[in-house]
Amino acid sequence: MPDFPPVAGHISDYDLIVIGHLRWNRYFGESEANPPRGQPSTCTSTVLRGADAEGRPYVLVVDPTLRESASDYYFDLNRRTGLHARDVTHCYVTHEHMDHQAGLAYFPDAVWCAAPPVAEALRDSPYIDGSRVRAVEGEFLPGVATLPLPGHTLGLHGLAFTHAGKRIVIAGDAVMTKYHYAHETTEFEKDRAQAAETIRHLKRIADLVIPGHDNVIVNG
Repeated sequence: MPDFPPVAGHISDYDLIVIGHLRWNRYFGESEANPPRGQPSTCTSTVLRGADAEGRPYVLVVDPTLRESASDYYFDLNRRTGLHARDVTHCYVTHEHMDHQAGLAYFPDAVWCAAPPVAEALRDSPYIDGSRVRAVEGEFLPGVATLPLPGHTLGLHGLAFTHAGKRIVIAGDAVMTKYHYAHETTEFEKDRAQAAETIRHLKRIADLVIPGHDNVIVNG
């Protein structure tokens, strides 16, 4: 698997806008047959800020999750950053599962991005206009690079960046929660062995991991 990618640019800041949850978590003694927190799960959403090659500021939302309404998400964005929906220039989706993509509709004026296999999977999405999703690879914005993290889905790509001397990976559902990280498991995986190897790889290359449905994980 690829090492932490070289990133030439830098971001100015990052914030977790929504800390996601799972509607059921096996490590809480729960089961899919009787989920205690309803449908759907919410995913962790992250905002990165920087400047493009021309020096224009960008605001990138990663995995915009569903809320009760768009205004709820805008409130989350504003209370954590002071930003407004109109300030968001780009969105990025780590993989095609509904809870990670449907919130794109909250940002109709932003550029929607995903790694090529994810962009292709989103073409026929019932939740968004998948034709709008731009396929991106490598350092598609200064300071932010795509990183393949297969297993949960085969095409899942997280994002890698550095901040305050730390190597940080937004992992999407390659890492679901800190419990899944510790046990090297995920849910609904396409390839269980690959999913476990991806988590082991993240433990080797990252200082901080932002999971798909939990708070930041600090690598020991």
